[in-house]
Amino acid sequence: MTVNKQQLRRQMIAARQALTPADRACRSALAQQAVLATPEWTQARTVLLYIPVRGEVDTVLLAAAGVQQGKQLLLPRAEQGGRRLWLHRWDGTVDQLAPGAYGIPEPLPDLPQADPAGVDLVVVPGVAFDRRGYRLGYGGGYYDRALPGMDRAVKIGLGYAFQLVDLLPAEAHDVRLHAVATDDGLLRFQ
Repeated sequence: MTVNKQQLRRQMIAARQALTPADRACRSALAQQAVLATPEWTQARTVLLYIPVRGEVDTVLLAAAGVQQGKQLLLPRAEQGGRRLWLHRWDGTVDQLAPGAYGIPEPLPDLPQADPAGVDLVVVPGVAFDRRGYRLGYGGGYYDRALPGMDRAVKIGLGYAFQLVDLLPAEAHDVRLHAVATDDGLLRFQ
């Protein structure tokens, strides 16, 4: 069966946006707690997070825990022309954010940049995830280009349980995740 990526994107984004604020908050908390319970989180010193948009799972608990535990937090900033992500240090506050390339809150460009090779843990957003560890993003390829530069990092997708599908089309450039955390818990991949 062939998956129509555009149709799946529309369905998943609509399903995320249909969640009530209370349901989204509850499910987001459960998914984030699944990440916080991993040994990879405990051991990580440098963590790349994201700021949620369009109903994505929130990362506020991860950011608060990271600050409290003295982790170096990073956020991506999209370079539209080159379609690449720049990683910037972030103190966990909203004052260091401004609308970026796609209206997504991003770190201010003058914040210190970080080397992708130094990232220990990447919390990866996605529109859908499959049971092999592949993800479907928004189609811009930003994470597809960025993740290979974080080769030593553990990559954990963050989504709602309904975003988990059996099979997504995978291409040679797609990077498999190590796990996906949802409101149903953590699913690890071999």
